[in-house]
Amino acid sequence: MALTPPDAPEPAPTPSWVPTPPPPAQPNHVGIVVGIAGALVVLLLVACVGVVGGLFLLRNGQTTASGPGAAAPPLPSTGGSPTASARPTQPEEPVAQGPQASAYPAEKIEDLNRVCDDDIYYPELPKRAGKAPHPVVLLLSDTPGLRHKDDGYYYSLGLSDKVEQTWAAEDPRKVQMVACLDRVSTGSTIRNCTFDDPKPQTLPLVRTSWRLRVYEAATGRKLLDKTMAGDDQKCPYVVMVGADKKIYAEVSDRAAIAALRNLVNR
Repeated sequence: MALTPPDAPEPAPTPSWVPTPPPPAQPNHVGIVVGIAGALVVLLLVACVGVVGGLFLLRNGQTTASGPGAAAPPLPSTGGSPTASARPTQPEEPVAQGPQASAYPAEKIEDLNRVCDDDIYYPELPKRAGKAPHPVVLLLSDTPGLRHKDDGYYYSLGLSDKVEQTWAAEDPRKVQMVACLDRVSTGSTIRNCTFDDPKPQTLPLVRTSWRLRVYEAATGRKLLDKTMAGDDQKCPYVVMVGADKKIYAEVSDRAAIAALRNLVNR
């Protein structure tokens, strides 16, 4: 109990309007919890960004992460939502092998070039069957990518319509066989040939190797495949000259007929 000096004035009474001090504040546990949760969220976001960045670098850099800061490899799924997986590759359809039927009929002799160059046949054409003779056309290629019908190799057999329709038919619908004669290689010079027109010049005649293939036009079936030498080694009277300024020894008419005779007449 406090003592008051005798001559001390009495303390004034406390006015009723003076506010009462508030009770002492309680510890703000909610604020602390929120603060801690916010810090954890920030840490988790930083960690996630680090993991995503590590995976991105691994995919684009094509390197293997290592060391204490490397992201751990993904663990195998043990349940929960199904994960995406690669579907098995569908097997490709096999590409058709061998001759293919033409999508349209042969309307001109030039269409038969496809038998030689594109492995095409024409089902609507007559097969090599029945009684001989079996009509054939000889399609010559002495320049890669170019082919033409030889209309004169059979002249030694006669000039009748029957001979022409057998050895060099004009109507493709009558053709049973297509003979393809292609230049395949060249060799040494046989002789030099001199020409006066359109201007004087001398060109080498070179040894040449040819390949003869014969196909049944209706089926694409190969009937003959042989190598032939360019046995016509005379300087030609007229010749078409390419950029290489060479003349190629051709297969003679007699050699061509001899190679085709059995197929035509039997």
